[in-house]
Amino acid sequence: MQAQISLSSTKSFELREALLIYRTDRDSERTGPSAFVTKHSVAVDPSGVPSLGAGSPIQEGDLLTLCAQLRSALPIEFLPSNVLVRSEDSITWWTPASMRRMFYAKEKNTEVAQLSGKKFPQPPLVFRAHKRHLEVRALLRNERPDLQTALYRAPYWNVNDCGDVCLGTARVPPQATVDSLPRWESAFFESEFTHPNSSKRLTEHPGGFVGLWRSLAEKRRFPAQFLVADNQTLHQFITS
Repeated sequence: MQAQISLSSTKSFELREALLIYRTDRDSERTGPSAFVTKHSVAVDPSGVPSLGAGSPIQEGDLLTLCAQLRSALPIEFLPSNVLVRSEDSITWWTPASMRRMFYAKEKNTEVAQLSGKKFPQPPLVFRAHKRHLEVRALLRNERPDLQTALYRAPYWNVNDCGDVCLGTARVPPQATVDSLPRWESAFFESEFTHPNSSKRLTEHPGGFVGLWRSLAEKRRFPAQFLVADNQTLHQFITS
């Protein structure tokens, strides 16, 4: 059997080491680990045939080195107070209540199109971004959330039941870094909201989505009582 891997790189790679994984099928055995890994050096003879050297149990340092080599290292960044969680591939942050212009696709809905370009008060929000992907939730209180803070549905078009944002042709940053946060927010608010993307109600306002935003045009404060509970805490959100 032959396998080909495309690494999209001009670097030259050589086979140096191999990892062997040992497992047990005895699920009822609770006295120790159910798997272990050994590391082996690899020798390649002149004809190109590899052979394994003696193995040794893999150590924590080996795993950390391997992870650093397989994935780009997390850059050293100063984390401002709006950042809630930073990992190697994503960043989660919150934004206080604010005023933002909102834009709607004019051909989609006449009532909503009339609101396009106006300023609206926004609830405090929680965003999570990673490569070409953005999620958003709303907060009831205008304060930095903790792990047990309850989240609410973000009352916007283009956002599905899970809080995923349909970015469409929005120009988003290539990476999720501290410096890129304002650009992620701009990509969300300055692109057109084109369609409802949730099967659940987005607001408790008696006039529904259109009634909510029509009542808020050029107002100064978002009424928190119109947010819909999402039955999720910040801890559940960041670990999902």
